[in-house]
Amino acid sequence: MRSPTRLLAISLLLGLARLAAAACGDHPLDAAEMTAARAAGDLACPCVEYADHAAYVGCVATEAAQRTAAHVLHPQCKRALVKCAARSTCGKFGLVTCCRTTAAGVTKCRVTRDAAHCTRPRHGSACVGRTASCCDACGAGGCSSHTTTTTTTLPVSCASAAEDTFDTIQQRIFGYHGCAVSSCHGPLAQGNLDLRDGAAYGSLVGVPAVNPVAARAGKLRVAPGNAAASFLSQKLHGTLATGEGARMPYVGTSLTPAELAFVDAWITAGAAQTGIVPQVPCLPPLEYVPAEAPAPPAGGYQMVLDGPWLQPGQEQEGCFWIPVPSSTDFYTGKWEFVLNPGTHHFAVYTNRDDVPSPPEGQWLLNDFGCYREANYGATLSGTPQAPYYVDAYPAGVARVLRAGRFIGLNAHYHNGFDVPIQIKVWTNIYPYPGTPQHVAQTLTSLDTTFTIDVAPFTQKAQHGRFVNDLGKPMSFVNLSGHMHKRGLRFTAWRSNGAKLYENFDWAHPLVVLYDPPLVLAPGDWIDYECLHDNGVTRPVKLDAFGKPTHLRFGVTTDDEMCILPGVYYTD
Repeated sequence: MRSPTRLLAISLLLGLARLAAAACGDHPLDAAEMTAARAAGDLACPCVEYADHAAYVGCVATEAAQRTAAHVLHPQCKRALVKCAARSTCGKFGLVTCCRTTAAGVTKCRVTRDAAHCTRPRHGSACVGRTASCCDACGAGGCSSHTTTTTTTLPVSCASAAEDTFDTIQQRIFGYHGCAVSSCHGPLAQGNLDLRDGAAYGSLVGVPAVNPVAARAGKLRVAPGNAAASFLSQKLHGTLATGEGARMPYVGTSLTPAELAFVDAWITAGAAQTGIVPQVPCLPPLEYVPAEAPAPPAGGYQMVLDGPWLQPGQEQEGCFWIPVPSSTDFYTGKWEFVLNPGTHHFAVYTNRDDVPSPPEGQWLLNDFGCYREANYGATLSGTPQAPYYVDAYPAGVARVLRAGRFIGLNAHYHNGFDVPIQIKVWTNIYPYPGTPQHVAQTLTSLDTTFTIDVAPFTQKAQHGRFVNDLGKPMSFVNLSGHMHKRGLRFTAWRSNGAKLYENFDWAHPLVVLYDPPLVLAPGDWIDYECLHDNGVTRPVKLDAFGKPTHLRFGVTTDDEMCILPGVYYTD
């Protein structure tokens, strides 16, 4: 007869063996936790910022450890997260992920010196991976799931194409239109929607909409077989009920009729992740054609941002400072922008008083919104994702560019093509004809920003109020909102409760234009509110020892702000 002690020991050993055998994915929440953890890792440890691979892996390991300690990531997935970082090209300049598929259809990924060294096995195929990590570089179908052409066009999408229909949507719709960039539905997952390659399908098909109005109506993001009832289709078409948000893409041009029909045909056919839907229309190829330089404006000035080149799939944002080109104060009422394809946004800033001489003639990588040298969010002008754009002030209003100051050119680009592209923007500043009636000034309300205090793993709303204490009416030409990377929402209201402004994108805040101007009488006010997230859906703030700490005001994007900016005149 076995002793109870021996039976207990065997039982414990078996239990330990089961625990040791557990893998990431065994628990029902593992997939969602890994998706959130990888998004947080991308935000805390941007791949493009690292020149040393070990430092990058160490950063991801720290993020993984913090999430495990906070019980939002299982230990087995912590190891998987670090392994994904280790099997990446981050910090390894010029290297690529390589997907090698054998004749038997087995695909494995490895990191190679360059694309030329990504060679196929005997009787198999090989292609450069889509992402920097081997964990999601190849896709379910290996090289058959994406092309490796070196032409200057994206794939033509027809029933006879060799590419899966959803892969075309991933590249042609989500990729090319900028839906999956870092500040939209990429690592920050605006609206809890991740449209990056490898995550988009699971975030869309059969998933309930999170917009409160759409959720109460029982809508799914993608309802297989019913395009008209799918919230994705409604957002792309702009057929939305009150309270269901704005048409998408929020920044840039809307989808073409053929692109809309392509998405709808895929949904109607069942919204499969793989396979070719024969009913989809043929999409014309999108050719990368660099912009042509515009003529300089008569009597004005032309500024050119001649920025870096981006490889396919690469994304960058930065700032470039130049002196105000006029030797005397210059009044302008119109800005004209011509941009190379691939832009997500472009903005113009001026330097803060406490930064009299910003770094001149240098591309400052990851200087988001020129925040290191400018009043972030207080733009002079700018353009969304568009190859050509004109920003003109209302009649009688002009902006003065002070001689001796500097202008910051802030560009955010994503290369959705299969050839290298250049960050390049021409900005024409037109002179104001005659003498303006009103001189535009910049509002930067700091009423509440210095008291921000959000405990680790919590969210908190920060309330502010701007009061017109000038003793004369303020006529607003535009309003915006400014937060940093842990800001989820910025909302502003009039004193009577009417909503003036709402934005969910901290990196590229919406600017609301008013023509005729929004008049704020003396003594009247604007209430505003920022919702900050310290470790719930955004990375938790860490102290110097790597431990979770309170989120407070600061000038870097790792700290927070809650500022109401705008443009107004009083004369």
